[in-house]
Amino acid sequence: MPNSKKLIIDGAESTDIWQLVEDETPLGDAPAIISLARLCAEGAKLAADAKQLGVVLRAGDKQGEDVHALQPFLDNLSLVAIEFPVYRNGRGYSAARILREQMGFGGEIRAIGEVLFDQWQFMHRCGINAFEVDASVSLEAFNEAMGELSAAYQPAADTQRGILWRRHN
Repeated sequence: MPNSKKLIIDGAESTDIWQLVEDETPLGDAPAIISLARLCAEGAKLAADAKQLGVVLRAGDKQGEDVHALQPFLDNLSLVAIEFPVYRNGRGYSAARILREQMGFGGEIRAIGEVLFDQWQFMHRCGINAFEVDASVSLEAFNEAMGELSAAYQPAADTQRGILWRRHN
């Protein structure tokens, strides 16, 4: 069965080198995305082993996992995958902004799950630079969506201040 997802990083199609590794499964040599619980339990040992690590931040049933729990591990993380389980769950936007603006995370922030056309541009504005999208999405359509809106109403992690700020200049 072919993969139903495609990875776009910084506006270009990319091969996914990362493997999502379940908590009970030993880590191999490939770059691994692990759960936040596993990172908290084994983070120091994994850092000492010099493993290339990523973590998945799950939305959960109620509040979801707290992005602030990543703070002690950020220096050892190359990737944070943020789960968007349904289109109406926006916690990932806040998590991405906190990672970029407050925590200074410079690695890959990847949107996974229900990652839809009309959300890509705002996800990007919040600091997300990698998108796991449906395999049927062309790169041209993706890049078109990223430029669909010429102005923003609210500030985000990017350099756009928003239309209201322009009115007062």
